[in-house]
Amino acid sequence: MIKQITLGLALVIILAACGGAAEPTAVPPPTSELLRQVGMIDYYEMTLADGTAVTYGVVLPDNYEANETYPVLLALPPGPQTEDMVAAGVEGYWGAEGQKRGWVVISPVAPNGRLFFQGSESIMPEFLERMAQLYPPEGGQFYLAGVSNGGISAFRIATAQPELFRAIVVLPGFPQSADFQQLDKLTGIPVSMFVGERDTQWIQSMEAAQAELTRLGGEATLEIVPNEGHVIQSLVGGERLYDWLESHR
Repeated sequence: MIKQITLGLALVIILAACGGAAEPTAVPPPTSELLRQVGMIDYYEMTLADGTAVTYGVVLPDNYEANETYPVLLALPPGPQTEDMVAAGVEGYWGAEGQKRGWVVISPVAPNGRLFFQGSESIMPEFLERMAQLYPPEGGQFYLAGVSNGGISAFRIATAQPELFRAIVVLPGFPQSADFQQLDKLTGIPVSMFVGERDTQWIQSMEAAQAELTRLGGEATLEIVPNEGHVIQSLVGGERLYDWLESHR
């Protein structure tokens, strides 16, 4: 049973062209509507080709210049992956530190309440295509992070399109059975996993994932954080997480 979490400390590409044209049809320019600004997060809504409306939060670095490239972090939220959970993840781990270090942080809300490993992962090819047009990622690849259900989602999304990602960090997170069978696709991507010592329901699955990635020749680390539960409070603020991400730029 997957634990749904609530961070009670409110701080605490690829679309195929079709139609027989002699040359590929260009992807339409992305358009997003600014919905609101809440603290450091700007929330936008984008409508995809199939009519799906996707809300997502963005945090831009200090002194952002639209004509420059930046490291871009796709941060998948915990729990029900609602806007509140986007805020909890960004405010807790990714936003302020990313802004200070010169990162763009993008965190989507799961459309229509379907989690990013329960159907909404299907939007990611088009969504990331559009994000790459709006915020061209440094080196042509995104960095991927997920908290709890976001960590499970990270493995689902990365195994579907591993070529899009430079490094993955989850706290916690593990591949579900179908994704576990595809871990060979991630052997070229560094993976860092964190889980609380008291989060016993997640430890075994994460140990198995780390062992399998290592067996396959991948680079995977797992840290069991002493005296922590499901919400790893010693990582709040994100400094250690960004230290690791920066080491793989």
